[in-house]
Amino acid sequence: MKETDLLALANQYLLEEALIVVVVLLVVGAMLKKTPLIADWSIPWLLTGSGVGLAWGVMGVISVQATIQGILAAGIATLGHQLWKQTFQKREGDQ
Repeated sequence: MKETDLLALANQYLLEEALIVVVVLLVVGAMLKKTPLIADWSIPWLLTGSGVGLAWGVMGVISVQATIQGILAAGIATLGHQLWKQTFQKREGDQ
């Protein structure tokens, strides 16, 4: 999946109001990753909960649609981070 595919996915399913949630979650995820007390496995769960709460706030309503938008925002933020990491960061054993 390329960056353009990720943007097309975001534009197709994510409402325009919720795009800011993706950016905020990327920043929050980066901060959580640097926090030694937070286990790596818990970061996607924390981002999902944060994404739902932020989407409720941005959309101004607690609804099923806002909840889904928050979950989608967390998924896109996590996918975007992993695409970046797997593409541009050299890992031990890579050639």
